[in-house]
Amino acid sequence: MKRFCKLLRKDLEASRMPVLFLSGATLALMAYVRLRLANSPVFVETAESYWPSGYLVLALILPITFFPLWLVWRSLQTLRSEWREDTIYTLMALPVPGWQVMLSKLVGLCVEYTTLFIVTVGGFLLFLGRVLELDRVLPGPAWVAVNAFWVYVGGLLLFAALAVQVQLAFVVSKMVGRAQGLVALWAWILAVWFSTRVSGLLQPLFSWLPPVPLHELLRLDELGEEVLLLVYPEKYVVFGLVTVLFFILTGLLFERHMEISS
Repeated sequence: MKRFCKLLRKDLEASRMPVLFLSGATLALMAYVRLRLANSPVFVETAESYWPSGYLVLALILPITFFPLWLVWRSLQTLRSEWREDTIYTLMALPVPGWQVMLSKLVGLCVEYTTLFIVTVGGFLLFLGRVLELDRVLPGPAWVAVNAFWVYVGGLLLFAALAVQVQLAFVVSKMVGRAQGLVALWAWILAVWFSTRVSGLLQPLFSWLPPVPLHELLRLDELGEEVLLLVYPEKYVVFGLVTVLFFILTGLLFERHMEISS
C-alpha cells in the first residue's frame, strides 16, 4: 500500500501545476463573463425567440468542450511522460504489480477531473448564478447539489472508462517498434468498438435488473412538471465489466509482456 501511495503522490505532484493553471483560467473566464454581462443583456431577443448571450455561451462551451479533450490527453500523457523522462526503467524495476501502476495513474486522473468539475460548477454558480437568477428558476441549493453530484458521478464513470481504454491503447502501442502512434489509435478504436459491441450482445444476460428511476434521483418533480425518466442499466453494467477486464489486461501487459522502448 505504501508503494501505491508513493506512485499516486508522484502522479498528483506532476499534475498539480497544470490543474492549478486550468482552474485559475476557468475562474478568470467566469469573472470576465460576469463583468461583460453587467453591461449587456444575458439573453438576446430574435425574431423567433430569446437566445443566450455570446458571453454566456463562451462560459459554457469552453469548459464543456476543452476539459474532456484535456482529460483524454492527460490519460495519454501520464504514461508517455514515463518514457520521455526515462523514469520507466525505475518504474518497471519496482516490486509493484502493473495494475497498481495503472490504478495510481487512473486515480490521479480522477482527482484532476474532480478538481476541474468543482472549479467549473462552483465558478459558474459563484459568478453567474445571480446574473441568471438561478435562485428563482431552480428549486433550491439542495436540488442543485443533488443534480451536480449525479452529473459528477456519471461524468466520472464515463471518463474513467475512457481513460482505461486510452491506457490500454498506449501500452499496446509500446509493444511494437514502429508506427506506435498509429497502433495506439487503432487499438483505441478497437477497444471502443469491442466495448460497445459486447455491451449490446450481452445485455440480455442482465435484463433482470430493474430500471433506474432517474427522475427520482434528479428530483425532477420539484421543477413543477411530471417527468418520467427511466434508465435501463443492462448495457452499462456490461460496459463496466468490459472496462474492468481492459484494466486488468492493461496491468498484465504492462507488467509482463511490454518491451521498454524510448
